[in-house]
Formats: sequence, C-alpha cells, structure tokens
Amino acid sequence: MKVLILYFSATGNTYFIANLIYEKFKVNGFEVELESVETFSPGDVEKYDILIFGFPVYAFDIPLFLQSYINNLSLPKTRGVILFSTMGLYGGNSSRKTSKRFIKKGFVPLGCEEFKMPGSDGLAFMKKDSKFVKKVLSKNYSESRKIKESINKIFDIVNSNNLSDGSQERNAVIPRLKISGLILDVFMRLFFNHVEKKMKGKFWVDDRCTKCGLCKEICPAKNIKISDGRVEFLDKCYLCMRCVHQCPTEAIQIGKSTVDKFRWKGPDMQYNPYKILNK
Repeated sequence: MKVLILYFSATGNTYFIANLIYEKFKVNGFEVELESVETFSPGDVEKYDILIFGFPVYAFDIPLFLQSYINNLSLPKTRGVILFSTMGLYGGNSSRKTSKRFIKKGFVPLGCEEFKMPGSDGLAFMKKDSKFVKKVLSKNYSESRKIKESINKIFDIVNSNNLSDGSQERNAVIPRLKISGLILDVFMRLFFNHVEKKMKGKFWVDDRCTKCGLCKEICPAKNIKISDGRVEFLDKCYLCMRCVHQCPTEAIQIGKSTVDKFRWKGPDMQYNPYKILNK
C-alpha cells in the first residue's frame, strides 16, 4: 500500500508532526512518501492508496489558500483520507469543516487528529528569556504521550483496515460539532480579519537585513519583492509568519513589537523550509 503524507507547514509545527507520522509508517514497513503542498502537484494524489493530510489552524479553520489546494486534489485509489492539524490554543470546528470539504471532493474521511503545539504567531512577540519561551524550548515533543497516542491512532486506521480493497461503501468519519467552537467561530473570524489587516501593513526590515533573498525564496504567498536594494512586502500575505521566524539575521519585523524577540524554528528548532522546497 502506498501512503502519501501531504502537508503545509509555515514555521515547522505541522512538518514536525508529519515527519513523526512518516517515521511511524516507515519503521513498520509501509511504502510512504512525505511531501509539502508547496512542491507537490495536487493531481498526483491519484497515484497513492491513501492520503494523510496535515494543516495548521488559522482562526478556527484551514487557511484559505489550502482550501483552494484541496479543490484541485485528485482522489487516491481508496478515496480514503486521514486529517491531522496543529494549533496553538484551540482548533474549534476546523477539523469538522475540513472533513466536509474533502467529502465534497469525493474523499472518504477516515479519522482526524489534532495536535496542540506552540503558537508561532505569539512566540514572535515574546522575549527570548521569558518563562514561556524557556518552557517551550525545554519540552521534548517527540516523547510527548499525547502526540504519540494520536500518531498511533492514525497508524492504526491504516494498519487495521483493508484500505487497498477499493471499497466505496466505507462510512465517513466526521468530527463531532463543538458547540464552543460554533459560538467562537464568528468572533474569531472577525478578530482574525481585523488583526490580519492591521499586521500585514506593518512588515518591514531593520538594518540587520543583508538582502540575502531567503525570505523571498521561502514565502509561500510569493509576497516579498527585492528590488533596488529594498525589501518590499506586497498585499498577498498569508500571515504565516515564516519570513519572520526564518530570517537568518532576525531582521524582519512586524511593527516594533518583534524586535529582538524570540524566533521559532519548529519543535526541534531545526525546521528549514528552504531545504524542503529545494530538495
């Protein structure tokens, strides 16, 4: 059985979980591939038996650009998809809404797992020596009991079922509606839209910028332009925070609040999107 793990990761959280899932299947003898949506054609999903799809939660939902990507996905051989998401505080009904989007595309959702991870948006505004940052850095996420349990659940869905039989009668597994998420959805969307508009116009580079061009290369929205020795931020930003956290000189700022603050490079502090995009 060919398993495809397909994900989007801005600052490393979703990639970290995707890689742990990959290792779980690999060590158990599965034919498995790990791919980023930034380099993988959505039409190639049909070559695999099952899809495991990972995404970060933005404002209790999947990011808008990933919704468009889903619309272009082809179906794996069994139509089966397992979802996993990463979030800072609370995912609301993002898993439920995303499952329904996959159903509309003809997929059969077989399960969904949520992983609570450090919020890279908030971390960019925290002091490097703060108690919270120290706590985040001291945790071994690979050994987290909750993370291991959720990964085992994903593995068991595939391992304990004959998903390669092409059955079309399998019932879809849709996460239950969270009333709290329903109540907060509208508020969070309005709040996120307000913050998004406010923050997008505050990106700039300080005098530590070397014009290396890394930010331009790794921006998933292609929102950064370098011309005449100036770094410009356009109006297509996803607010994913990748450029802020990955700048090698920590020169990219949002207003004044991120100057000399913490930079997050994933749970193992080794996330390198440039290397992934240019493998």
